[in-house]
Amino acid sequence: MSAPSVITRSRRELVADFLGALSPAQERRLLLELLSTELLAVQLYEMAATAGPVSPAGQELARRLGLQERAHAAALARLAKQPAPAEPALSPLAAEKALATHGITVTLSVLRSERQWFTLLEELERVLEGVYFQALGRLTIRPHAALAARIMATEAQHSTLLFSFRNPQDIQLDVAEGQIKGRGD
Repeated sequence: MSAPSVITRSRRELVADFLGALSPAQERRLLLELLSTELLAVQLYEMAATAGPVSPAGQELARRLGLQERAHAAALARLAKQPAPAEPALSPLAAEKALATHGITVTLSVLRSERQWFTLLEELERVLEGVYFQALGRLTIRPHAALAARIMATEAQHSTLLFSFRNPQDIQLDVAEGQIKGRGD
């Protein structure tokens, strides 16, 4: 009588089974969801870069950050094997609906100050950080996870830049003291 054959599975396979890892098709769909969120960011940065109440310095910052969001979208499209992302101009109503799906309720026509625009962009960056954080827990294909991690780090930098722009006189506000001291408050 022969011994039963044993199928040896790697730790990664066992963990993937336990966590319900995504199939390649599901990973691609997740990349496309991230791409969609990045395209929303591109549109909002473009709106902020041309908004009347935003100063020339604020418009330049919005333009530069928008270019980085566009680069994120292009990188995601390449990984998802999508053509270069089309960026149809969103109407304010369409942008508001897209933002609402991410928990941001806003009426763009009532943004009457630079501070309001940059507060909205900060909220958007928090959403972006969150979607990438969640994606990192699900992506198992190494290049996908690596890109998501790099983009998430960039989104955190964007948040800091936007916050600094809104609060130029108080560097204490830029960095949470608890984070620096390790308290994590």
